[in-house]
Amino acid sequence: MSLETTKALDGRTRRRERNAAQLYEAASELLATHAFDELAVDDICARAGVGRATFFRIFDTKAGLLREFNRRLAADAAARIADAGDADLGTILGHIRAAIYDGWRPAGAGHLRMAEEFVRAAPSSDPHSAHPELLGLVVDAISRAVESGDLPDAVPVDLAASLALINIIAPMSYVLARQAVDVDRLSQLLLEQWLRGMGYT
Repeated sequence: MSLETTKALDGRTRRRERNAAQLYEAASELLATHAFDELAVDDICARAGVGRATFFRIFDTKAGLLREFNRRLAADAAARIADAGDADLGTILGHIRAAIYDGWRPAGAGHLRMAEEFVRAAPSSDPHSAHPELLGLVVDAISRAVESGDLPDAVPVDLAASLALINIIAPMSYVLARQAVDVDRLSQLLLEQWLRGMGYT
């Protein structure tokens, strides 16, 4: 690949990320005063100064804005992991769990409705379509733990990562259902059980 092609791809990637961030910020501002179901894509685009075609190219649907929310969770988790230095698997997954919990705890009704709509429309064949960056962090952490011998390699890494992330995220369903459950404690408990069940040492 030529240097010019690489620069063009990098420029497109940066532009896409910038547009995604602007659209998400605009939607978040509008969700402070509008219900998710009443919020029009045209209003989001007008607030962001980004074209409608660009919105659909990035997010596919209005509920697809959830991917930007989760990308930000993953960036927060990655920063926590970097700050932790040479941490073990339990600590790394704990940082991912905490970033998810801290991101969802203050979520307003509009963001909760966005998640509900995304989950309803998401293909059942890909339970992680809303958060590929989070899954990538978990895959990396488990791969390193397997390579170091801290985690047995009896379960394929991709499957182990999927199960770990499901255990971490599942308690958030109580947030979506607006049920009074100690989600923080429940997510800690499920992560601890996953680690023990996987034979983590």
